[in-house]
Amino acid sequence: MKVLHLPTNVASQISVTVRALRDIGVDARGLVLKNAATQDGRCIECYSKFSRRKYPIRGTIQRLKWRRAVLKAIHWADVVHWHCGTPTLRKDHDLRYVAMLDKARIAEFWGSDIRVPEIASADNPYIVRMYQSHPELARGKHKRSLNAQRRFARYGFECLVPDSEMASYIQKDIWSSPYKSRQRLITSEFEPKYPNIGNSRPLLVHTPSNKAKKGTEVILKAIVQLKSKYEFDFQLIHGVEHSKAFEIMRNADIMIDEVVYGAYGLAALEAMAFGKPTLCYIKPSLVSQYPDDLPIINANQENLTEVLAALLENGQMRHEIGRRSRAYVEKHHDAHKIAKELVAIYEELISKRKRKKPVVKS
Repeated sequence: MKVLHLPTNVASQISVTVRALRDIGVDARGLVLKNAATQDGRCIECYSKFSRRKYPIRGTIQRLKWRRAVLKAIHWADVVHWHCGTPTLRKDHDLRYVAMLDKARIAEFWGSDIRVPEIASADNPYIVRMYQSHPELARGKHKRSLNAQRRFARYGFECLVPDSEMASYIQKDIWSSPYKSRQRLITSEFEPKYPNIGNSRPLLVHTPSNKAKKGTEVILKAIVQLKSKYEFDFQLIHGVEHSKAFEIMRNADIMIDEVVYGAYGLAALEAMAFGKPTLCYIKPSLVSQYPDDLPIINANQENLTEVLAALLENGQMRHEIGRRSRAYVEKHHDAHKIAKELVAIYEELISKRKRKKPVVKS
């Protein structure tokens, strides 16, 4: 089986998935356009993206290289696994080519590509505040989500969601039965370093990819309040190269993920894989959707200071939660286990293609 992943390496998920699939014997490739320095680029083919207005010759050459690579890779693949709801070629030529060749195909949506502000705000006061403070983050998102889902359905893609939050934004009239997966890590690449019980000056870290979306302002205010009572160090990891960010995270005692969206993401899982107790806001409607052994410390914007204080005071608690965190990631988010589940989905997609003729809706 030949599996192609493209085009956006969200939270290093193309890199992780390709490597895990290869480890279990699948011929997998990843093509990525404009990979960020904060994402793992191992085992994927990364292409630059230059503005043709600013760099007319260089930009045109790079776009032509990308187009050729994408079309050639699609022709090679048995399965096309698309990450994020955005095509990369003009007039959807990449998606059209996938449909024309009738490849087994699936689109995995990861966040802002389909998040609907109205749905996200219905049971989450913190995301309401974020959109009020940053209305540009909500502008046009409902239409974008609907258009993205309709576009991929039009070209015969099936739908894959990596968690329960993303599932809430799937349009049931477009995809009545989306496939489900989970965020994934190659846990063997994370050597755990559990918090030292006797550490009297713990290190807290916060790794926002986007400060507004993670509630960084609220977190920094809590840190200032706690500094007057407790001895600890704090490090904000933002825009830091991937390996350097991991080095800092591995030496931390407490990880603060986010206090806005109400669901944990890859940053939380990476910290947990290193054996770190991790704070994150999990909104009430999602709590029951997660496994019972979820060790994340659920904190919101009102009680964040108190929850952090309890952790700062108790080294034994930090150590024990760190151990449970590592065990949770090994059990529920190991990329090799999930890769086998993805293979089963791919095989089902291939079987479906053999049973019916391709349909491309106008």
